[in-house]
Amino acid sequence: MTYEFCLPDVGEGITESDLLKWHVKPGDVVREDDLLCEIETDKAVVEIPVPCNGTVHSLQVTEGTTVKVGSVIAVFATADNQAAPAATVKSAAHAMPAEPRESQIIGVSPAPTFSATPQAAPAQLVHATPSTRSYARQQGVALEMVSGSGPKGRILREDIDRHLSVVKAPDTSSVRLDVRPLAIPLAGQQRRTPIKGLRRAIAETMVRSVSVIPHATSGFRCNAEAFMALRLRLQEHLGCRISFTAMVIKAMIPALKKYPYFNASIDDTSNEIVEHGDINIGFATHTDEGLMVPVIKHADQRNLKEISLEIDRLAALARERKISLADLKGGTITLSNVGSHGKHDLVGRPIINHPEAAIIAMTRIKPQAAVVNGAVVAQQSLDMVTSYDHRLIDGVYAAQFMEAVIEIIEEPGLLLSV
Repeated sequence: MTYEFCLPDVGEGITESDLLKWHVKPGDVVREDDLLCEIETDKAVVEIPVPCNGTVHSLQVTEGTTVKVGSVIAVFATADNQAAPAATVKSAAHAMPAEPRESQIIGVSPAPTFSATPQAAPAQLVHATPSTRSYARQQGVALEMVSGSGPKGRILREDIDRHLSVVKAPDTSSVRLDVRPLAIPLAGQQRRTPIKGLRRAIAETMVRSVSVIPHATSGFRCNAEAFMALRLRLQEHLGCRISFTAMVIKAMIPALKKYPYFNASIDDTSNEIVEHGDINIGFATHTDEGLMVPVIKHADQRNLKEISLEIDRLAALARERKISLADLKGGTITLSNVGSHGKHDLVGRPIINHPEAAIIAMTRIKPQAAVVNGAVVAQQSLDMVTSYDHRLIDGVYAAQFMEAVIEIIEEPGLLLSV
């Protein structure tokens, strides 16, 4: 029998990946869960296991090629009339749940599926290709509500368009700009590199953010003398490095509880404000491939040492491109410490990590002129800038939130109450 193995969906929203490296070749005898290949999504490098016992008949994709989810990447010869066992997709750091996808099989039935997080069985089985599922997500349509006109009830794009025309559901998931692409003519000693992988994901996220979210930005300066002194004492007491990023994250927590819109999002498909119950704070991390945002989950339930160690662990995994997709998802607000990369004295308008409602950027702490008791003195100061979704947060609310954060930075003993 011949079994065609399709590229699985390794995470929500992933529609294509770059095939980095094959670990098998045609003619190899393989067993289920052997390493088949490595792919690079827009967030991480993921290992794909062999889905069945058999022999590699052919490899359908060359290394370095961008492959759509659901496309055939390898063909196996197997003597087993049973379907190949359900495969699991493992990242370099953690096993990742995957959404069910259809694989094409010649002479083998049924096709294997990739198990998602355990949940209640759906009321009905929805038949649709990966591209159709992606299109439905973009349009904000639940496939269970659509009647399929394709073979065996398969849902087609036309069915989704017909459903939208009947219910007249407004598509407010994005702002579409009618902008004509600008071609740069070939000239001189140009070097051209395709935008793909992480760099492409960054570009798409930034364009979506500035297109959908009306950004407003406010800047603040605070006295960081006591903040710096506390860090030294904490490091001596705890016996480990405590980062300023961790301390600011800890200072943000009471403010996020008091001003919940900074820990919220706007659902553009339903026109609803979503106040997140969890406080999951992302921190911007520079890598050689571009910016990544690991997330400290349940930051309000962690102490300062735990937050600092988790930042160091996730940042190291991100720089090595071994971080799991789970550690890059679920953020409710982002902190960017631009001062940790060189001598940054100023920061412009940070761009919100859509669909979050706000982002905070901090510079390095440095001596700046301040008036104390009528005299101008050099004071260790921290400059902070926040951009926020002006549909949800106005300038006064933003100032109140930042004042709550700054209060703890200037009186760091209040961290004891966090």
